[in-house]
Order: sequence, then structure tokens, then C-alpha cells
Amino acid sequence: MKYLTAVVLFLASAQLLMAQDPAVTEPKKNAFEIIRSRDSISGGRVIIHQDRRIEKIVSDNTTGAGAYTHGYRVQVFSSNAQRTAKDEAFDIERRLREAFPDMGIYVSYSSPFWKVRIGNFQTANEAKEFAEELLVLFPRLKSTTYTVRDRIINTGK
Repeated sequence: MKYLTAVVLFLASAQLLMAQDPAVTEPKKNAFEIIRSRDSISGGRVIIHQDRRIEKIVSDNTTGAGAYTHGYRVQVFSSNAQRTAKDEAFDIERRLREAFPDMGIYVSYSSPFWKVRIGNFQTANEAKEFAEELLVLFPRLKSTTYTVRDRIINTGK
């Protein structure tokens, strides 16, 4: 009888503890959902006008789907030409975004080089296959395009 009472008390206390944990009772909301649903004291409401991709990036980073890992990218541009490199890098980024809107495109500056890289590939083979596809559309980039090992965003695939 003592054991049965102890088990019942243990289960009851565990139930009480879980009932007080909001993560157990309701699904986790990201910051944007919390801001949208919260009314201020005056009854005001916050409306967020933004690209949905921003919300996806934030939620991926908080859930771990967007964590960094080792992988590969295709580098399509690198220059240290002081007067033109920055403008050229952003021009290439714009054209790549038009051609590949769903791909991650990264412009970086590490003195004195401006670089443009594209993709989040798990294997070097995937990156090389994409580089071949890219060069069909942008043959002018052939001399500066190659696969590089880089920290990539883990897409969960």
C-alpha cells in the first residue's frame, strides 16, 4: 500500500510540473508570432511588413535547422581591384539572384578581396554539378568559378 501511495504521489507531482511548463501545453511560437498576437495595454496591435524569407531564416536558426555545418559552395568571383571589385561583386550577386532565386548567394569582403559564393552543398560532387549548370548560363564566369570548402547553412536535407 505504501508503494502504491508513493507512485500515485510521484505521478501527480510530475503531472503538476508538466502542467506548469508552457512548452508542454502549447506549441512553441517564434518571435514574430508572439509579437503579432500580443496586444499592448492600450489595445494596439503590431503588424509586420516584411519578406517571409526573413521569418523563415529566424525560425530556422532558433529551431536548429539553419545551423552551420561543413560543406561546399561554388565561388564565382574574387577580386581585389580597389575601384571596381565591390560594384562587380554586387552586380554578379544581383544577376545570380535573378537566375537562382532559391539559392543562397553570399557576398563577402576579406581585405583586400571581394568574393561571391553560391549554394549550401553537402558534397563536393553536388557543388561541381551545380557549377556546370551555372556556367551554361554564365560562361563569362568560367575563369573564376570553382568549388570551395566552406561553412554552410544546414538545410536539413
